[in-house]
Amino acid sequence: MIQRRPASFELHPDTVVDTLGEEPEGGGTLAFEAPEPAPEHPGEPALPERALLLEEFFNGRLWAEGVVCDRRGRVRRRLRIDMQALWEGDWGRLQESYVFDDGERQQRTWSLRRFPEHEGVRRYEATAADVVGTAHGRAQGHEMRWSYRMDLPVGRFRVRLRMDDRMYLVGDGLAVNRIEIRKFGLRVGSLLLSCGRSASPADLELAPPPRAR
Repeated sequence: MIQRRPASFELHPDTVVDTLGEEPEGGGTLAFEAPEPAPEHPGEPALPERALLLEEFFNGRLWAEGVVCDRRGRVRRRLRIDMQALWEGDWGRLQESYVFDDGERQQRTWSLRRFPEHEGVRRYEATAADVVGTAHGRAQGHEMRWSYRMDLPVGRFRVRLRMDDRMYLVGDGLAVNRIEIRKFGLRVGSLLLSCGRSASPADLELAPPPRAR
């Protein structure tokens, strides 16, 4: 029988982190780093610019596959995520079901909010049960970045870690996701994913959100 645990990007117990204290509040304003322009090659067609719109890409059924790495970049776990997302106006909900290579299963539900675009920058917010406060996201062009803190199990402890979450749209219905996991500014692990779409919103019915306790 598979044991269910609270949803998390769980690190391997061998990962070395400082479990004394929490990361200081007020980590500063999230600054969006624009990608450098690609060099020009005369005679070659330019790649079309695709905008990563969260409300379009994360809308319907999706999948993701990838690896969890320790602080030295060594692969510790492999996983698959099946996702379901729906939007109503500026509000969305994303349900994630994790399956790890050791048979462990996890669940997470995100509540999403979209804000009006300003000067080419699209801004979002999100909350989840194990996220501390609110996750803040900014997107421009094909790139999106999230910054948030999570309380995650590491061995016998629960540790508050900062997540630097970046996503890049690389094709129609395909994106790559890199999450750097940090404690006191030091990288203690990472999560690398490829994400794709598998069904339209018309084929989807989400379960009701869990009741607040």
